[in-house]
Amino acid sequence: MQSNCQKITNVIVVKNLEKGIKFWEKVGFEVVTSVPQGDEIGFAILSNGKTEIMFQTTASIEEDINQVLPESKTFLFVEVEDIGAIQNRLQGENILIEERKTFYGATETICTDPYGNWVCFAQFKEGVPE
Repeated sequence: MQSNCQKITNVIVVKNLEKGIKFWEKVGFEVVTSVPQGDEIGFAILSNGKTEIMFQTTASIEEDINQVLPESKTFLFVEVEDIGAIQNRLQGENILIEERKTFYGATETICTDPYGNWVCFAQFKEGVPE
């Protein structure tokens, strides 16, 4: 059975968006859409032209559904063209694995974002299938 799904986007639920925006700006993303929540941002979409990431605050969701939510954790796998450039931009961040070579042909750097979510940046060798 074939699905009609065109795209699935993980919305990462956090308490405050500001530190996440700064983190993703370091690796080439910019805010393309944001929705206010009082004096702060309640929802944001960041894009680098090819991909996007979405964040929404717990306060924004709690207001919508009238329930208390915990801060979520997730693991993001991000394919990049130049791992060295990403490594340079991540100076001062919480790096878990500076660099590793994988059996599936990737060079990876793994860190956490300001919320504790794991982010694996991976550059594949030429000719490795996606």
